[in-house]
Amino acid sequence: MEIYDFNPWWRTGRLPANLTGKRRRLFKDVVSYLDLRQMCVLYGLRRAGKTTLMFQVIDDLLRRKKVNPLHILYFSFDEQRIDFDDLLRSYETDVLGCRLSEARRLFLFLDEIQKLHGWPEKVKMLYDLHPQVKIFLSGSASIALAKESKESLAGRFFEFLVEPLDLDEYLEFMDLVVDRRRERIYELEIKRSIRHHALTGGFIEALELNDLQRGKYFRESLLERVVYRDLPEHFTVKSIDLPHRLLSIFAEHPGMILDYRNLGSDLGYDQRTVANYVSYLEYSMLVNKLYNYSTNRLSSEKKMKKIYPSSTAFTAALSGKSDFSVLAAQYCANMLKARFFWRSPQKDEVDLVLHQGEKAVPVEIKMRADIKAKDVKPLFKFMTRYGLKRGLLISLDSEGKFDDGLRTVEVVPYWRYWPIKRKLDL
Repeated sequence: MEIYDFNPWWRTGRLPANLTGKRRRLFKDVVSYLDLRQMCVLYGLRRAGKTTLMFQVIDDLLRRKKVNPLHILYFSFDEQRIDFDDLLRSYETDVLGCRLSEARRLFLFLDEIQKLHGWPEKVKMLYDLHPQVKIFLSGSASIALAKESKESLAGRFFEFLVEPLDLDEYLEFMDLVVDRRRERIYELEIKRSIRHHALTGGFIEALELNDLQRGKYFRESLLERVVYRDLPEHFTVKSIDLPHRLLSIFAEHPGMILDYRNLGSDLGYDQRTVANYVSYLEYSMLVNKLYNYSTNRLSSEKKMKKIYPSSTAFTAALSGKSDFSVLAAQYCANMLKARFFWRSPQKDEVDLVLHQGEKAVPVEIKMRADIKAKDVKPLFKFMTRYGLKRGLLISLDSEGKFDDGLRTVEVVPYWRYWPIKRKLDL
C-alpha cells in the first residue's frame, strides 16, 4: 500500500505550492479550532475546495506551527480503498516508528471519508482511544448531517460547510476591485461579474474555462461523477440513469413545482421511486427544495415544493441556458439561501420568502426593463396576509418604491448586490 505519494512533506518538509491555492475566508475559521480536542468535519459539494482547504491547514501546521512533517498524515479514500487498520499500521510502522498512542501530537486528514465502509464507528474509536490525535474529515455528501455520524460522533466534532465562492470571494479570486459604496460607478463590471459568477457557480476550477470547457467540466467532472459513481456507493440505485434524467429535467425547468406523481408518469416510474431518487440528489447537495411558506412549519413541509439545481452552473451546463435573465431567480435563491416561496390557493405567487428574525420578507425577481404596479401585487397580498410592512422586488435596472400607506415594496436592481444584502440583513 502506497501512502507516501499523498504526503510529500514527509520527504521535503513542505507542501508543494500547487496544492495550496489561494486561501478562502473559511480558512481562518477552521484553523482557530486547531487546538481543540474535537474533530473538524468539512463537507460540501464535490470540487468546492475541501481538499485544498485541508492542504492549506497542513501548510499552516508546517510553516506557522512548526509541526514535525512526519506527524501529519493525509489520505484520500476517493483515490484508494483500503482497510482503515492497515492504513494506521502502515503509518505507525513505516513513518512514525512507534504506535499512535506513543506520539505526543498527531494530525490526521481523512479525505472523502464517507467512502470508507463503517467510517463513523472506526473514526469514533480512533478519536476515543487517542486524545492526542487531531482529526480532520471531509466528505462530498452531507456527512456531517447524516444520521449515523450524528449518533456515533455526537459531541466529538465541529462542522464546516465548504461552499463555492460567493460573489465577494469571486471578486477577490478574479482580482477585481469594486467600491461597495459606489456600485453605480462599477455597474458594467458588476453585471459582467454576476453573469460569469452565475455560469461558473463560484467553482474555482471553472473560473478560467471558456463556455465549452465549462459545460464539459460540470457535466463530466462533477455531475456525472456524483450521479454515476457516488450515489450508487451510498444508495441502492437500480435505475442508474434516473438521477441524471431528473437532474436534467430540473435544469431545464429551474424552480418547477415538484410533483412526484407526474414525474413518475412521464418517466415511467412509481412516484415513491422518484421521491427516493430526488432525496438522493438532495443528499448529494445537487438540488435544493423550496417549501411553500406558512407560519406553521409542519404545514410548509406538507405543501407543494419547488426544486432547483443547487448551482446555476449546473443549470447552464445541463440545459444550455446562459442568459442571466433566465437564471436570475435561481441565482437569487442561491445567493439569499432561500428556503421558502409562496403560492396562495388563488395562485398568487411570490418567488422567495426569507426569514429575518421572527419576521418574513417576501422577495420577487423580475428581470424586465420596466416595473409596474401589477408586478408588486402578489407582494402586497403576502404582506397583508401575514401582517408585514415591507417587501423587496429585485429588478433588471429599475429602482424605486411602491407604497400603499401601510406597506412598502422597495425595487432594487439585481446588480446592486450589497444594498440588497444590507436591506435583508445578510
